[in-house]
Amino acid sequence: MASFGAKNPYFRKIKEEPEGKLPVYEDNPVKIGRLVKADVTLQMASGKLYADDELAESVDEFVSGSLAMETDDMLDDVASEVYGVQVEGKQVRYNIQDDPPPGGLAYYKKLMRRRRVLYKGIYFPLVKASLGSDTANTKTDSITFGTTNTTFIIFPCNSGDWRFTEEFDTEAEALAWVKAFTPASADANTGGGTGGTELRHASSKI
Repeated sequence: MASFGAKNPYFRKIKEEPEGKLPVYEDNPVKIGRLVKADVTLQMASGKLYADDELAESVDEFVSGSLAMETDDMLDDVASEVYGVQVEGKQVRYNIQDDPPPGGLAYYKKLMRRRRVLYKGIYFPLVKASLGSDTANTKTDSITFGTTNTTFIIFPCNSGDWRFTEEFDTEAEALAWVKAFTPASADANTGGGTGGTELRHASSKI
């Protein structure tokens, strides 16, 4: 399998976090920007037991992760949703008291498998954003485009799930999945807050 594309990152704020279930989200997801890059780094808790001079047991468990996302831009109203900043007309106020809201994050990748194009949706049910670094360069004899960097901390939600993936034959199916946050299980649909979309299980989870 070869990956050669990634598009359409969407963020959706969490309305509530039921015990033992996936989060319930607010109605409308927002597109963060046009995706340049998304790098996932995982933190695992590891333990090993040696007995009779050999490895007897080994365990690796997910603790948390981070997703370094680079997009071409981020509109002010999207920054308000993702970072929790205050937008006042054309001015955005960043304050030390800003508290980025927890939310879900989804996007999809373009794959090639045995000369066939597929699309894989990727969904993180619980993330929280932090501001990335910002740079500005003076004009020279070559053009360097600036991008927007955001780091999302990945948490396991109350169901224990932290990532879902699902493959699709068409890009339209992948985009609909990403925008609707359909990887949520049926029991997470109780209580509403899903924008009226019927939820279903993801076909694959890693």
